[in-house]
Amino acid sequence: MIKIIQKEMISLKEMKSINESIVQKYINDNPRVLGLGDLEVIKKELIQQSGGRLDFLLQNEDEDTRYEVEVQLGQTDPSHIIRTIEYWDNEKKRTPDKNHIAVLIAENITDRFQNVISLFNKSIPMIAIKMVAFKEQDDNISLSFIKIMDLANIDQEDDIDKTVTDRSYWKRNQKK
Repeated sequence: MIKIIQKEMISLKEMKSINESIVQKYINDNPRVLGLGDLEVIKKELIQQSGGRLDFLLQNEDEDTRYEVEVQLGQTDPSHIIRTIEYWDNEKKRTPDKNHIAVLIAENITDRFQNVISLFNKSIPMIAIKMVAFKEQDDNISLSFIKIMDLANIDQEDDIDKTVTDRSYWKRNQKK
């Protein structure tokens, strides 16, 4: 019989033995853990012309799509969101023939920042992923990545009434 057990959720940010490099190595060794498909790492810690380093540039060869991924331990903050968008924009300009998606990963993405990301998501393809850590036996840790915000469906024009409402339209319909 299957037994359901309770795991202790922990904060990676508060652990002295864990840092962002360890999490990056875990993702680098198996980028599928992010739940974004069969991805390959193009570059880790990619130096940006504007300054800073993009944590990961991943690519899905089948879809010709690149993912600009930023990882943050603890709670996300405004600078992390801006960096994610800036790096996405830099890479989009560098390789305009590819599809580009910004990916923000953090342990905690508050409701306030989820709202901000959803506003950006209407014009910037962006995914937000929550990273959850659990304490395992022998001081091991398991990580789960949960997509909390996916790409916005920008192609909703099929639902929009495409009737042209110019001056002649209003004149025609004034008497009705």
